[in-house]
Amino acid sequence: MKKTLLAIATVSTLALFACKDKAKEGNAETTATTESTKASEETSAATNEPKTYKVTFTPDTLYLGKSKELFVKIKNAKAVALQDPDGKSEGIEFTYDLELTNKNQVGGNSVFFTPSESRLTLENGNNITQYSGSGNGVDAESTKDITGITYKIPAGSKPKGLNLFFEGTRVTVAVAVE
Repeated sequence: MKKTLLAIATVSTLALFACKDKAKEGNAETTATTESTKASEETSAATNEPKTYKVTFTPDTLYLGKSKELFVKIKNAKAVALQDPDGKSEGIEFTYDLELTNKNQVGGNSVFFTPSESRLTLENGNNITQYSGSGNGVDAESTKDITGITYKIPAGSKPKGLNLFFEGTRVTVAVAVE
C-alpha cells in the first residue's frame, strides 16, 4: 500500500511540474507574438512618417544693420516633405528659428526685426516669401527668439539661399537641404 501511495504521489508531482512547464511555454509564445505585433506596428508607423531633410546654413550666425547692431543666429532648421493622401509630392515645408541679439548699449535704441521682409531663394532662381511667422522687438543689450518661421517650397524645388534684410542691409546665407 505504501508503494502504491508513493507511486501515485510521484506521478502526481511529475504531472504537476510538467503542466507548469507547458504553461510557461504558452506564455513565452504569447509574449513572442505580442513583441512581433509591436514591432510590426512600429514599422508601419515609421512608413507613414513624412520624409525629413537635413538643413544646414552657411554661416549660421551673422550681423545685420549699418552699425552691425543686430546679431542673428539661425537655429532649429528643418524641412519636411509634404504629400497628398495619394503620396504625390506637394513640396516642402521649411521652418527655422532666429535668435536675435541687440548689440546697442543700454539706453540705446531697441530694434524690430521682421522676417516677412526676408526672401528664400530657390535653385531655379525664384524668390519666395514666408508662409507664416511674426517679427519681434529686441531691447538694447538683450536677446529674443523668433520661432516658427515657415516657408512652403513648391514641388520639385529646393532652397539655395536665404536673404535677410534689416535697415538697408542685406545678408545672404547659403542653404543646403539633403
